Amino acid sequence: MIFILLILVLFLLLPVICFPSCKRDEGYVDALIVLGCPAYDDGTMSVTQKMRVEKAAKAVIQYKIPVCIFTGGKAHNHYSEASIMAEYFTKLTHQKALLEDKSTTTYENMKYTQKLCQEHQFKKIGILTSGYHVNRAYAMSRKFFDDVIMFHAPYRFTIKKMLREYVSRYQYLYIEIRNYLKRKEK
Repeated sequence: MIFILLILVLFLLLPVICFPSCKRDEGYVDALIVLGCPAYDDGTMSVTQKMRVEKAAKAVIQYKIPVCIFTGGKAHNHYSEASIMAEYFTKLTHQKALLEDKSTTTYENMKYTQKLCQEHQFKKIGILTSGYHVNRAYAMSRKFFDDVIMFHAPYRFTIKKMLREYVSRYQYLYIEIRNYLKRKEK
């Protein structure tokens, strides 16, 4: 019985163990990638979007970051996450932004912006997301970028967000294990 209990506890802690905290070393980068999140169903900015964009605007000014890239397609409704956030960013900073508006997941955010960064020869990359999401985003980013700095946007704590992140970590672990096993078969 104790063995089963230990296995269960280990299974429940897996998403925490596999995604250790990353450094909070914000600074100058060639490009700041702001990860998408859904707008409200009426197309207005969600609180999370607003917090991410406001943090991006402050970072761009504070660290003199030349380019901001907003990510996110129409994942949860009919509105492009990247477009909505970039529009607000431009109002705050009077700076244009690049858009990656095809992605529907964090993994796709990384995949598609990697191509954009290669095209523009951006080497040192900053990735901005909400604090609860930063460790998983960092784990994914290391597959696509060599030199990454994480920027942590504030967020409103909700049980729903935490549970969604917890489940998403399991999904990502499953994908990584599956990919590892496929490579081993070859």
